[in-house]
Amino acid sequence: MVENDRYIIRTLIILAAFGLFFVLWYFNLPTQAFGNALIIYKSIHYTTNYLLAGIIPLGALFLLHKRRNIAASMGLAHGFGTGLLFAVLTVLPMLTGYAVIGTFDREISIDAAVTWIFVAGFFEELIYRGFVFGQLFRYAAWGFLPAALLTALAFGSLHLYQGHDLLSALSAFGVTALGSFFFSWLYVEWNYNLWSVIWLHTLMNLPWILFRVSTTGSVGDVWANALRLCTIALAIGLTVAYKKKRGLPYCITYKTLIYNRIQNA
Repeated sequence: MVENDRYIIRTLIILAAFGLFFVLWYFNLPTQAFGNALIIYKSIHYTTNYLLAGIIPLGALFLLHKRRNIAASMGLAHGFGTGLLFAVLTVLPMLTGYAVIGTFDREISIDAAVTWIFVAGFFEELIYRGFVFGQLFRYAAWGFLPAALLTALAFGSLHLYQGHDLLSALSAFGVTALGSFFFSWLYVEWNYNLWSVIWLHTLMNLPWILFRVSTTGSVGDVWANALRLCTIALAIGLTVAYKKKRGLPYCITYKTLIYNRIQNA
């Protein structure tokens, strides 16, 4: 098979699987068979919806890779502890700062906290970073910009509901789409360690959910965003230090922005 044909086939498999997943997940089709039984607990409902809809991208991974290589292709086969340490150090400005400037949300339930902190952090990175962005960039020869842009548009669309009018909805979309670009960059530069962005996403959600620091959803107020920017700056600094200490070259360069043959298998 010609190399370009192989990349086209991989692209079609990835996009078709993601498109079907998105429709099933967005409209809660996998959980409708359970009626109202799962609606009582958001965490169980969201987890079940992700797991059942996730059968589609999982099937695509079996078409794209040998079974023993699937975890590695997603970035799950290494770096659990490294990713956790990186995230803990990175989120310290937000965690301590939000505890000072905000007030603990005593009204939030354990179920809601688990849903928005852990379930969202894990499954969103698994699908959008590991599957959509990662598979397109690593195995379908997509460059960083098109792969990250597609992922950002899809990811940002999930957060439109956080706006109470058109402007705030677009603001929520923009902030989360930019965050998606950032997570995609971190994922690549930490040697495709998906745990680094899973943990970072989860721990960034933690203070945001537990402390009331903003009245504007994911957009955030001035001080909330200042602390969030401190966390982002620290993440960049630690990434640069990691690359320098190990003598690793940067993976995202002008050679991989539009088309990526360098790192494709």
